[in-house]
Amino acid sequence: MSFSQNVKRLRTERNLTQEQLAEALGVSAQAVSKWETSETYPDGSLLVPLAQRLGVSLDELFENRLVSMRDLSLRIAELLKSASGEEKFSLIRDLCWQVEKGLFNRLMPIDMTYDPKEAENKENSSYILDDHGFTLVSNSDTPFFAVFPQTKEGYKGCVSEQDRLRDIFEALAYPKVLEAVSYLFGHDCGYVFEAAVLAKACDISEEETLEVMERLCTLGMVYPRGLFVNGKERVLFKNTPSHKLLALFILGREFCYNGHYVLQTHQRNAPFFKQS
Repeated sequence: MSFSQNVKRLRTERNLTQEQLAEALGVSAQAVSKWETSETYPDGSLLVPLAQRLGVSLDELFENRLVSMRDLSLRIAELLKSASGEEKFSLIRDLCWQVEKGLFNRLMPIDMTYDPKEAENKENSSYILDDHGFTLVSNSDTPFFAVFPQTKEGYKGCVSEQDRLRDIFEALAYPKVLEAVSYLFGHDCGYVFEAAVLAKACDISEEETLEVMERLCTLGMVYPRGLFVNGKERVLFKNTPSHKLLALFILGREFCYNGHYVLQTHQRNAPFFKQS
């Protein structure tokens, strides 16, 4: 589509008359009419205001489909700079959703259309799985977007520290640990307490308290510090809630997901772990 056709299409889509667009740019309606028939072109100084009034970038106005990584990075950075603190992560997730659709588009015609409310869907997930990696997208009440590109060695490295992984999952499986983790996530980072306080709050027996605290240390949820008060040693714990553990819980919910997928493709044939 030519520049003139784009101007006319965008103006019409925004319910603007030639007169209204002309007034916004400080030109005559006749000038706009000539732009739309390719008789003349706007002065260079009007291109940016024209694009802004039509709500598009110059690239879209001129249908420039060549986008460099640098250009894209700069635009994303500027977009995030203009967002408020509470808007930032929502905006980042919207950007990630466009990545998911972009990945999916290479598997189907480029003009494939989507429901504009896909990202607002609070029930359905999405994933793309092929020999180069996979994505996981959740639209639940704890939405997330994750991408896992495959390295030359595959994913085998993720289970290389098997003893450490066993420690983590054994710690989570120990009675009352999840209750204690939930309690600590409800307190500020840096909250200092004695083990007896947590034990009382989570109904942990005196015999189990030491084991629970050791497992919380394994999970990186608390940091112990010994102090001498009036000649007696006391151990205080500092709350250091781990966002990585929170991410593990959020991903764990996907193991139980059996619902509908907004976008999904499974085109992987290669093993996840390459044989040595």
